[in-house]
Amino acid sequence: MKRKVLVAAALSVVLAGLSALWLMKWCSGPAGTGVERVVTVERGWGVRRIAEVLEDSGLVRCRYYFLWRYSRLDGPPTLQAGTYLLTGEMTPDSILDILTEGLVVPVATSWVTLVPGETLDRSLEDIARQTPLSPEDLDSLARDSSFLASMGIPCLEGYLFPETYEFADTLDAEEVLRRIVRTGKERWPEDMCHPRTGLTTHETVILASIVEKEVMVDSERPVVAGIFLERLRRGMKLESCATVQYALGEPKARLLYSDLEVRHPYNTYLHPGLPPGPICSPGYPSLLAALYPDTTTGYLYFVSRKDGSGGHLFASTLAGHSANVRSVRER
Repeated sequence: MKRKVLVAAALSVVLAGLSALWLMKWCSGPAGTGVERVVTVERGWGVRRIAEVLEDSGLVRCRYYFLWRYSRLDGPPTLQAGTYLLTGEMTPDSILDILTEGLVVPVATSWVTLVPGETLDRSLEDIARQTPLSPEDLDSLARDSSFLASMGIPCLEGYLFPETYEFADTLDAEEVLRRIVRTGKERWPEDMCHPRTGLTTHETVILASIVEKEVMVDSERPVVAGIFLERLRRGMKLESCATVQYALGEPKARLLYSDLEVRHPYNTYLHPGLPPGPICSPGYPSLLAALYPDTTTGYLYFVSRKDGSGGHLFASTLAGHSANVRSVRER
């Protein structure tokens, strides 16, 4: 009798061991469901959450086996967030390899080019045209004070840094705009947050935006920035045609004297000081000029040469400026 009990116990142990081996082998194989799933692993998900999703999606037979295999990995490594294409014919070990190496599904992208001197409205149009984003979403965020405050800027005009960007088509409008603003701040000159001119950072962006629209030749940008800064210090009006163009809304090939009298906060022929905000997105050379203006020339006036060079004639006195204006008109 005792021998029979021992034999039965031994058989039970053997059967339990065989069952465990069979179960282990079964769990280690592909789910065999034939499904193909796009699985998105969100940032912050732990391995338990991922295992549950894989089991619920029919991609692994047993979440606990997946967790055990993960615990046996060296480290164990981080399972990377992203979007993956997985099938029911993959083994748990294969899925672990894909998740640890971050072999995500390639995401379609769009290229966006923002050029220096573009207004906010034009920049938003460019973004909407070159991405799947809607103009309405972009425009709404541009006027959302809480969104702007979260980025530490008073407005979006002037802060969409001119650059060529590649954006995943899965990004929303907020993520795209945040990246553009963040890129601009990362590219700012070193002293941008602590200007030595007496202007604030925002005022420096405003000045840079005016320089951007007034000047075509990079070597002249610090000179023109110096002229505007000196005018500010003397209490003179800036008298920038670029600010009048902004006030008019639609650029004109040639301003009339009546245009200079338009009642608008951005008309610096009527209002002293800087305008209320930037008039475009300045490029790096203009930001650099506003931050380090050339104030050694003594110039207070400038007028376009109108000879196709994009350059200007400069003067220190009103009489000299008037002479330069006459010489340009006589050409």
